[in-house]
Amino acid sequence: RDRLDADLKKLEGQLKRLCQDRLKLTDSQRLRVLDVACGECFEAETLQRVLRNLAAEESRERDITVDFVGADIREREISRAAERCGSGQGGVDYRFLVKDGQKLVQDADLAEEFDVVFVRHQNYYLGGNEWHALFEQSLEKLAPDGKLIITSYFDHEHELAKDAIQKVGGELIDDIANREARALASKGKHVDKRLAMFRRRDH
Repeated sequence: RDRLDADLKKLEGQLKRLCQDRLKLTDSQRLRVLDVACGECFEAETLQRVLRNLAAEESRERDITVDFVGADIREREISRAAERCGSGQGGVDYRFLVKDGQKLVQDADLAEEFDVVFVRHQNYYLGGNEWHALFEQSLEKLAPDGKLIITSYFDHEHELAKDAIQKVGGELIDDIANREARALASKGKHVDKRLAMFRRRDH
């Protein structure tokens, strides 16, 4: 638990660094966040808090509400995320849904557009075609000024993901390295080692 908390604290700092002055809300009082392939979504509170504070600074609104949707194809993980986070409080509404990240656009439960779509620790190595589809769908779910943010365990996998996102219509805004990222057992693998932000190229 201590390691998880430390990792999330580092992620918080990197998200602030990446997103500062870059969040433009469709509704100045409402932030819509979609966390795709979120698993148990341990980052939910950190992600919504950081984005909410930055959005408040950008829009100069104090009372911003957050609609946070966590989506993953694995029912057990989604159940755990929902149990841990509940429905939210204090201006935050959490929804955790069992959804296929390759079919976001067609899903009636996800009809709205989002200010931020987040993909933590994408696993491009484990299925390039599937991740191409997920990235394309994620870009399609963005509001006109929305941003897609990814994090990666590995440098090489991060570069592959960046290339894939640009091929399916994403425009790279920024790419940063987390120099405090915690090393894991596999060679070159670190928690949230790299982060990148994209917009849809047609906006």
